[in-house]
Amino acid sequence: MIQFEIKKNHKGNGEFSYDLQALAASFYPEKQCVVNLREDWQEKSGYPFLMTVDGKVLCDECLPEGYTKNQVKQVCYRALEKLSGRKLPWGILTGIRPAKIALRMLWQGMDESQVRKQLCEEYLVHEKKATLAWKVANKENELIGGADYAENYNLYIGIPFCPSICQYCSFSSYDYKRFADRADAYLDALEKEIAYTAQAFSGKKLHTIYVGGGTPTSLSEPQLKRLMDLIHRYLPVEEAKEFTVEAGRPDSITKEKLRILRAAEVTRISINPQTMKQETLDRIGRKHTVKQIKDVFYEARKQGFDNINMDLIVGLPGEDEVDFVNTLLQIGKMEPDSVTVHTLVIKRASRMRREQLESGADIRAEDLLIPYMQDSSGEYFEEQGFEPYYMYRQKNKSGTTRNTNQENVAYAKPGKECLYNMLIMEELETIVALGSGASTKIVYPGENRMERVENVKNVDEYINRIDEMIERKRSGFRELLQK
Repeated sequence: MIQFEIKKNHKGNGEFSYDLQALAASFYPEKQCVVNLREDWQEKSGYPFLMTVDGKVLCDECLPEGYTKNQVKQVCYRALEKLSGRKLPWGILTGIRPAKIALRMLWQGMDESQVRKQLCEEYLVHEKKATLAWKVANKENELIGGADYAENYNLYIGIPFCPSICQYCSFSSYDYKRFADRADAYLDALEKEIAYTAQAFSGKKLHTIYVGGGTPTSLSEPQLKRLMDLIHRYLPVEEAKEFTVEAGRPDSITKEKLRILRAAEVTRISINPQTMKQETLDRIGRKHTVKQIKDVFYEARKQGFDNINMDLIVGLPGEDEVDFVNTLLQIGKMEPDSVTVHTLVIKRASRMRREQLESGADIRAEDLLIPYMQDSSGEYFEEQGFEPYYMYRQKNKSGTTRNTNQENVAYAKPGKECLYNMLIMEELETIVALGSGASTKIVYPGENRMERVENVKNVDEYINRIDEMIERKRSGFRELLQK
């Protein structure tokens, strides 16, 4: 167990238990962490900070009056660094949006050297990661800086069905074959929610549309056409700067579905191989071949799609650096317009995690390769003319110690970036999210405030309670739409 005891200061800024717990978990995710914030500490003067690990004192210091959260995290980090013998690439940063800090520094007038210096010195970020954060922030500023945040809104439409469930997946996804009889009823409910949103936001400007999941193209061809028709019937698609459909699984994509998306004026699609090694695809439950990936990609090109993203995953079980480099080279030859490189996250709800626990497997040896493979992907795609534009970190990194502080990065050719991805990460504009499990973010620019409205996750509940979901939105939007 890791235990912290800290005396609150007079400014009341000792309320950061979560930050200390997250930082400790980055070093020792298997250990329980407890933070005790004390109002008084009579036996010690000043503002003491005591840290113990498994009952042994690791750190016993006196903090300065008026101490800040970052000062406490620095003390904690250095003690854990000494104990563990390793550094975290993102230093004391525990949030999922490291580029957000860099972007705010840029907006305060800092140049590249100043931003990188502050990230390294105040946040203890590795120089290579500070450079990455700057590059992403600079690209974000170029593409979404100065937009009319208050007048814009963005639309997310979630399709929770998949052709099959991948071994590592923990999302609320449903095997289409088992839930096909609910798909039409789901679209009925979705139509109600789309119609309400179009009416409620008629005075705002639609900035981007993103259809995700799940796998939207797991719908049948008539159902996919119906979805596209609904979007065009109710929404001013022509004013949106971007219309993305996350086609995703190659085994869900047909020539006719590509034609449907093209006719619906979709401007960007994703075709996600994750890896180009067939044995791995089979192992993780992807029911398609490497050849299918290539065939679908080239068919999409033939249909006229000029903005295609491909997702890759670093750290898949059984893959080493040779396998990953081979994937990079094969993807590079296909010449996609953007590539998103994810670090494997084996969450508690996934089948892969359950199988690991049952077998006693330990993937830490593979975790050691992850930083190398991440660096390789960045170097390779930047050499190919791609630029990093979008980045986030996930907190629940597989219950192991070595990949808890890594990141997911998207690289794109200039002009092929995904605006929606940047906007959802920087939380600059309202994102109205429709469908089961969808989470709406209501942003109040200038107030540093955001509210959420959640839809129920279960598909049947969403269908049966759609009127309630709309009422939740109506209540949540009341203040925003009066401004």
